[in-house]
Amino acid sequence: MTLICVPTESDIGPYSEMSAHFGKTSYLVFVGVEENMIKNYEVKKCLGRHEGGNKTPAEIIAESGADILICGGLGSKAVSILTQRGVKIFSGASGTVEDVIKQWKAGKLSLANESSCPNDN
Repeated sequence: MTLICVPTESDIGPYSEMSAHFGKTSYLVFVGVEENMIKNYEVKKCLGRHEGGNKTPAEIIAESGADILICGGLGSKAVSILTQRGVKIFSGASGTVEDVIKQWKAGKLSLANESSCPNDN
């Protein structure tokens, strides 16, 4: 099974809007996909540094076991953390979790790397 993470603004699973600011996301929706079919959704509160936690969203996702992150965009530090842990990053997505999974399945999202993301030093 492939585990996909989508940062969101709310905790309503497939109907949650993707978070516009990756580093300040409030929730992470994990989508289990097997044989191109969605098997399950799990929503977790993202207790990143902006929410009083001690890790960044990228560090939380890297430790979650996610295989893929789908987002609108993110900085080079987050890309570095995630790619070092083997997480593939697809950027350029928008809409709800359901929408972005469809965009990913249709091959409409770009694979992100450090050179394609802004430097966030």
